Amino acid sequence: MNEKRQPHLLVGLIAFFVVRFAINGLAAVTSIGEINVKDDDQGLVPAGSTVTLIVTLRIDRSLAKPVDEAIKTIEIILPAGFVVEPSNFRSFSRDGKQVDAVPEPAGNRLRIRLDEAITDFENTLNEIIFDSRTPDPTLAANSTAEEVTFRIQLRNLEDVPIGGFIEPGNADGKPNNDDFTLQIIPNLPPAPVEGFSATRDANGENDVILIWQKSDNPDVAGYFIYRDDAPRIDIKVEADSSRNTERFLDVNVAPGTHDYAIEAYKTPLLRSKRSEGVTVEVLPDTARPQPPEGLSVVESDDVINVSWTSSPTPDVVKYRLFFSALGTQLMPLRNRSGKNVEISIEAASEFLDERRLGVGVFTYAIEAVDEVGHHSEQINQILRILGKPFPNPFTPLSDNPDFNRVVFPARAIEGVEGEFGVLIFNINGVLIRELKSADPGARDLEWDGKDEVGNFVESGVYVYQIQVGASFDTGTVIVAK
Repeated sequence: MNEKRQPHLLVGLIAFFVVRFAINGLAAVTSIGEINVKDDDQGLVPAGSTVTLIVTLRIDRSLAKPVDEAIKTIEIILPAGFVVEPSNFRSFSRDGKQVDAVPEPAGNRLRIRLDEAITDFENTLNEIIFDSRTPDPTLAANSTAEEVTFRIQLRNLEDVPIGGFIEPGNADGKPNNDDFTLQIIPNLPPAPVEGFSATRDANGENDVILIWQKSDNPDVAGYFIYRDDAPRIDIKVEADSSRNTERFLDVNVAPGTHDYAIEAYKTPLLRSKRSEGVTVEVLPDTARPQPPEGLSVVESDDVINVSWTSSPTPDVVKYRLFFSALGTQLMPLRNRSGKNVEISIEAASEFLDERRLGVGVFTYAIEAVDEVGHHSEQINQILRILGKPFPNPFTPLSDNPDFNRVVFPARAIEGVEGEFGVLIFNINGVLIRELKSADPGARDLEWDGKDEVGNFVESGVYVYQIQVGASFDTGTVIVAK
């Protein structure tokens, strides 16, 4: 009788372990996560201090099992020496919304038990914030950093783990720690910063130049600069910098008297004594900004792309664009709404003029504007929209780029679309050059006066054939050396 029941018992045991393995091993809930120190992106914590830790988890429940993988508890296993009390728990949130939860410290574990289990099938960003005491400051002055690792696990309604420990990864989308490890460093602040000075800009800008002696402590990660009651400025140490002094330009400071001070820091929690304050008198901004550089105006697919390189003046806030047709005065360029085109520095350094311009010569100009309304000199660029090859004649050996090549326009054939190309023949009808563009939106093709093997052709008259789709236009162009 017992022998007959043994196969059924064996089958039951196998089924039990299969279910347990599915819950604990091959969970359909997938996640990655990381731990970071508040206000620090390097994962550094001083020994024997209280720090605010942020655990970020990217949890994907799109394939979760409705019951076995409902998330009721998130368990954080703390490294040795880290201490968390119930009052140290700050919050738990999903996609930025606070979720009610109860902290349950248990030895070296912090268990976050949710009031309502997570049963949806969403991919969410989850954040746990809590304070923790780091291990006692037993690290000596000459000790190196000690690496410690946190482990995090999701648990279901029956307090059974859902899969293994969460794998580390960039869960918050920021360039910070991206891991479950932290570095415990000796609780020794760096020495105060020396040689700190502040002087106003001598060229009429309302900027302040700050200079100080670089710290010789290799663990210094940056400097905090304080101006009056304004938020502190964080200056990161540049890797592999060989400078003996550091420099920072505080831009657009309000006119008046200002007090500056500085601290060096290893972490935001471990910083030097603040320097003695230095005072500087800032005058109103009277300097014109420098103009932007590299203005480019290109016609492509009946759209005019106007682009430029930013002005080197740091207090520029926007750019103004201007336009004129041949023989007319430059006027502010207007957009479709009839408003003057002004591009803020936060926007892209380009503007698309979607007006359909006819054949002609046009001028685009641009100027930089600073925070008090001073504007730079204008720089301009000419755009020629041609109906015939230009210039004609042209001189290939000239140093002037406006005359050492001829431009063939697709507009020579109006109202036609298709592949654009140019064939060039000598007066005997021999093909000497074929021009094509790799850019399907190109509206012009240039000939530099060379044949297919790269030799300059002789002076004389040459026949061209412009082809757009199945349509042709022919004419002559003169090469004058």
